[in-house]
Amino acid sequence: MKSSLRPVKAWICFIAVFGAVILFSPGSRCRAAEASSRSSMEAKLALESSLEKRIQLVLSEALGTGDIIVIISAELQEEQKKPAALDFLPGIPEKEKVGEISLSSSLTMIKKISATLILDRSLPDGDFKLAKKLAAGLLGLPPEREDLITVEKMDFRKARPFSPADLLLPPNLWNLIWVLLAAVLGVFTVFAFLKPFALTARDLVGVIGSKAGEERNQEKNPEILPAAAVEDKPKDKKMSLWSEPPRKSPFWFLTTENAGNLAFILRTRPVEDLTIVLSYASGPVAAALVEALYPKSIDALAGLPKVTLMPEARIKGLETALFSALDYVVGSEEKTIGIIEQLPENMQDKASLSFAVHNPEFAAKLSAAIVRFGDLGELEPAQTQMLARRIPMRNLALALKNSDLAQAFLEKLSEGMQERFRQELDLTRNPAPEVQRAERARVAQELKKLAQEGFITLNKTGSVPPPEPAAQVPAQEADPLPPPQVTENKG
Repeated sequence: MKSSLRPVKAWICFIAVFGAVILFSPGSRCRAAEASSRSSMEAKLALESSLEKRIQLVLSEALGTGDIIVIISAELQEEQKKPAALDFLPGIPEKEKVGEISLSSSLTMIKKISATLILDRSLPDGDFKLAKKLAAGLLGLPPEREDLITVEKMDFRKARPFSPADLLLPPNLWNLIWVLLAAVLGVFTVFAFLKPFALTARDLVGVIGSKAGEERNQEKNPEILPAAAVEDKPKDKKMSLWSEPPRKSPFWFLTTENAGNLAFILRTRPVEDLTIVLSYASGPVAAALVEALYPKSIDALAGLPKVTLMPEARIKGLETALFSALDYVVGSEEKTIGIIEQLPENMQDKASLSFAVHNPEFAAKLSAAIVRFGDLGELEPAQTQMLARRIPMRNLALALKNSDLAQAFLEKLSEGMQERFRQELDLTRNPAPEVQRAERARVAQELKKLAQEGFITLNKTGSVPPPEPAAQVPAQEADPLPPPQVTENKG
């Protein structure tokens, strides 16, 4: 009996010892401490995270920006540990609380708390102070402990320095392509559709500018005729900047203006030279030479129908000789007539009397060629109105101011022109002698142009005084003038 109870007692003792070892072993105490530490850390993190979210939400609404970083650092108080009896029931686990750890106990266990606010540098200074004040209020800090809140500034959106290589990367690459396409399309549109309008506008501006320039010149120099009154002259074609200059034909310098001087030079030249000149000269110049050099010109015309190939040196030599000789011919009837036309009327009368005595033939040409201001009285009403259309009324009023011809000229105008001319004549002050002389010369020149164009015919018969009255003029009033002669300077 006693021997059968020994094994049972032995097992009971083993179990009691094993239970005591487990109960009083350090492992259970370590697990309890570890669980307590983990619970404290989780409470600290949960508290900081909750405060950070709350402060960031309030500051975002108050400052109107989401560029805010909030960092909360909290230090919790250590809980006082109380020894408690551990009831150990073998085989039954200890009851634990399921769910998150409550923060209500953590809020009363804060020992120390601090906050760091990181705001955008672009905010005004007043926002930094407001953020610090709001954070202190949310954390329950008194005003004197706002030093626990630190505010930092930083650039949330830092601009990367520009590099030309960025243009070749999307999306800049697509923008660059669109800009180039728009530029090409704009250039094509301008040259294809707008260029004709630009040329038209340029021509219009040029016409307006030239018209304005003519009006300004007319105001500055009233003795100059307007462009509409000047006879049209052939306009040379404009040469291109890159084109070769046109080749001048032989004897290109022969004109009707120097035909008289050329005839004087050819009087002593061989007939062959005259034939060559007639071959190259224009029709009017050749006719003038034939008329001036008759009968020598008939022999030159006789050899003209024969076609001959002349040496180049012969043609160029004659051309050079004539071109050089024309520069040294002094005097001509045309030059004399041109000078006398510019003289006052009293000087023209004296010159006509002198030529009537010494050179009656030239005096007759001079009387027929010179158109004077006094010839206004010989015009018909239609001719007077034509002259009034070519010369402005203001210039006519200056020329006829205080003149005996003013009333006769006024009566030959139409009713509308009469009223306008009368107003200009009344408003025009007495001009200076030089101004009136220039205006009268202008009227005389226009009369001459009308006569050359065949619109008017002036009666010049008997206008040359006979030689007898010239002897009655005092010597100091009618100085004899030498007859016009054409001479060649041999130097």
